[in-house]
Amino acid sequence: MSIASFFKPAGGSSSGAKRPREEENVAATAASLTQPLPQPRTLCAWNANSLLNRIEKDKSAVAEFLTTDAPDLILVTEVRMPAAGPAGCKKDDGKPRRRSEISKATAAQAREADVIASFLRTHNYRAYYTLSDSKYAGTALLVRRDRAQPDPASLRYTLSDGGPPGQHTVEGRVIRCSFADFELLGTYAPNNGVTETSFAKRRAWDSECDALLRAHRAAAAKPLVWLGDLNVAAGWHDVGPDPDWFRNANGQTALHADDKGQPGFTANEQTRFAALLDVGGLTDVYRHLHPTANWQIDATWRGTPGVNNPAEGRYYNKGMRIDYVLTSASLVPRIRRAVVHGKGPERRGFLGSDHCPLLVELDALPSEGVTSEASEGMDEPDEAKKRE
Repeated sequence: MSIASFFKPAGGSSSGAKRPREEENVAATAASLTQPLPQPRTLCAWNANSLLNRIEKDKSAVAEFLTTDAPDLILVTEVRMPAAGPAGCKKDDGKPRRRSEISKATAAQAREADVIASFLRTHNYRAYYTLSDSKYAGTALLVRRDRAQPDPASLRYTLSDGGPPGQHTVEGRVIRCSFADFELLGTYAPNNGVTETSFAKRRAWDSECDALLRAHRAAAAKPLVWLGDLNVAAGWHDVGPDPDWFRNANGQTALHADDKGQPGFTANEQTRFAALLDVGGLTDVYRHLHPTANWQIDATWRGTPGVNNPAEGRYYNKGMRIDYVLTSASLVPRIRRAVVHGKGPERRGFLGSDHCPLLVELDALPSEGVTSEASEGMDEPDEAKKRE
């Protein structure tokens, strides 16, 4: 029995013209229950630098962003909440963790987990987590509840399909899943650091990414969307104001010349990143739509300001473009816009983090209609202001 017929009197006759509006609303509700939810089309990559801190310290700014821009899907990196585990567990103790759940082992942790859950529920988002042992790293995929959710069977939390089901990286750096018209890879790449050990860790990570991208492309699967904090500036002019400072004022103890420089801006990292784009047949969406580099408005990371005076911070009025949305070539015709949400030494639009959100909108497939509510809040500045 349908919901509409349930409210009709016995015998199939309605109550005439007395309540047509109610019957229309019931019929509309019944129809909506049979319609599939819209696929995510407005996608966001954001390093929150502690999701709890952003909710507790920058609540109004984050709430406005989630209400006004309302991305369908947000890949949040650096969640920095501990995974659930046995009582008394400590970082690196090797004890099993439920890395898709935030720990509630103590009263303080339970309160913090509830603060996050309540905030996301209020703003109509469902969260999928992969978390580390402590308040370090960690990633979350937030999907609006009125949008199609990822296929549960497709959820993966490593760069490899090997290993037991439900396996996660120890630091919570990978979320993979499938939607109707694309596969999603969300990652928080490890920082290259300034030691030979950290260089090796990052090389190993890039090698795993390479293997995954090759396998995906060879399988002729759905188009891929790769987004997140990838911790690398693609080109020389993706940092500023002085790229030479980033290359020659940091990491100068490296044994190999191509490992010298600011983490995320070494020659070796950039070479490997270019190779990953090529291997995966991927397009850097933001640079595709904004081919003329201007670090002042392209930078997604501005560093942490000084405690007493922002200008005291080492990276004051400096920036790097290290957050991305990358897509397979077949999705490029659907790219409608790409917007860096914040800019300037004051980090306007950064929502309290040292990274600002990067938003990308895809055009709907013909079967999904032409417009989406979320796109209304994503208008870019007019052309005269874009390159200010």
